[in-house]
Amino acid sequence: MLIVPVSGKIGWKNPPIVTLLLVAINCLVFFLFQTGDDAYRMSAEAFYLDSGLAHIEVPYYLDYLEATGKKNDSHPSPEDLDEEALMTLHFEMEADAGFLGRLEQGKVIAPEDPQYEKWSQLRQSYEEKRDRSIAFSWGLRPAYQSVLTYFSYMFLHGGVGHLVGNMVFLWVLGCMLEIGSGRLLFVVIYLLGGLAAAGLFCLIYPSSTIPLVGASGAIAALMGAYTVLYGIKRVTVFFSLGFYFDTVTVPAIVLLPAWLVNECYQLFFSGASHVAYVAHIGGLAGGALLAFIGERLVGVDRDSFEAAPEDKVGPLMDRALEHMGNLEMDQARELLDEVLQLSPDNTEALTHLFNIHKLKPESENFHSTAKRLLGVLIRDAANPEKALGIYETYVRIAGRPKLSIPLYLQVAGIMAASGDVEAAEKIVMAVFKRKPDAPALPATLVKLAEAFRKKGRTNRWQRCRQLVCKHFPDSAEAAMILQSDSST
Repeated sequence: MLIVPVSGKIGWKNPPIVTLLLVAINCLVFFLFQTGDDAYRMSAEAFYLDSGLAHIEVPYYLDYLEATGKKNDSHPSPEDLDEEALMTLHFEMEADAGFLGRLEQGKVIAPEDPQYEKWSQLRQSYEEKRDRSIAFSWGLRPAYQSVLTYFSYMFLHGGVGHLVGNMVFLWVLGCMLEIGSGRLLFVVIYLLGGLAAAGLFCLIYPSSTIPLVGASGAIAALMGAYTVLYGIKRVTVFFSLGFYFDTVTVPAIVLLPAWLVNECYQLFFSGASHVAYVAHIGGLAGGALLAFIGERLVGVDRDSFEAAPEDKVGPLMDRALEHMGNLEMDQARELLDEVLQLSPDNTEALTHLFNIHKLKPESENFHSTAKRLLGVLIRDAANPEKALGIYETYVRIAGRPKLSIPLYLQVAGIMAASGDVEAAEKIVMAVFKRKPDAPALPATLVKLAEAFRKKGRTNRWQRCRQLVCKHFPDSAEAAMILQSDSST
């Protein structure tokens, strides 16, 4: 059973740097140091068989199995040792720490044995070839464990598929956890969680000589931390039962027992496997505990664990554009109205709606949409050229525009700032004649005066200033002009 969380937030303004670094380290270690591992292992095994070392050691191993009562019906007799049987027993022997310990101590093939010298040389050559494999020499072998291999094992992998699978999970979980948990706590959970995975593996298999490699124990720790840090927040999960797959939304904490049960089931009922389920269990439990403690000691950014809001606008916009492409304007208009209910200041939706309504310039919808779009564009102030373009299109098509006085003056202010002083002056003077007490007139006249000054048109500059002082003597703009004149 596969259970994968697929929710979370990521932002490139604050990227998951530690996650990217961990992925890079794992990939670099594999492609720089491990690409020859398979060849080294195959070379060592071929040497073991072809050199005659197998014919020396395996019979002694059969005697050891007989003496310790470990021999069973699946083990061949000494006279039936063909190549396949030799290699099968060899692999079993290499995993038997009890026999290997006796072999290394000279208790199996003693120095006085006639084969000892030949065996000793062949065994040394075999181990040199075998140890050229990075996974074997730097992986965690519980029977020969060291402090260094407790860390090195989690950056090694058994093949490209093993690496890719782990890195995909690391990326997904890192993107969901790193920013919210904080980079320091994230690294602590990854490394100590990997140690917890290794610790449980060594506790359950203390005599194993097979190297444990892979980042999956540390990644399992991130999975355990995920369930604790997201807590009761509902998250979307992809699951597969082999023949059936789907997504379901559940509280994140529910995933912890689900993952643990799944790993235990695989451990006891999936048969022989190279997957270290025990390490996964240790990582899950360790990561959950570390997250629980870390949250209370250093705190986390809970806002980062909020589920990303569902994007309802995007799909509606896509459908509206599709209808517009098919010239189905009524359907497109209905969808754009829905977008504006969700996002009232959506300039893209308003622009498309403006373009639809301008096909019927006599309609009231055309005038109201133009007013609404201009208001949003002017308030945003990020794209004055677009605001002026919409205004010019509207005035040209409308025949008799129906903009409000404040909106006309705002457009005039944008025109003045952009250098089109004649058009701005035309609007301002028209408003001045129609509604000379308009509240925004003094400020707009000052903007127009400044635009004339920049163009060196002194007469027009003086005229605008005089209009402000004469008709709006109590305004702040008139006081500013008088103060400026007195100071010069």
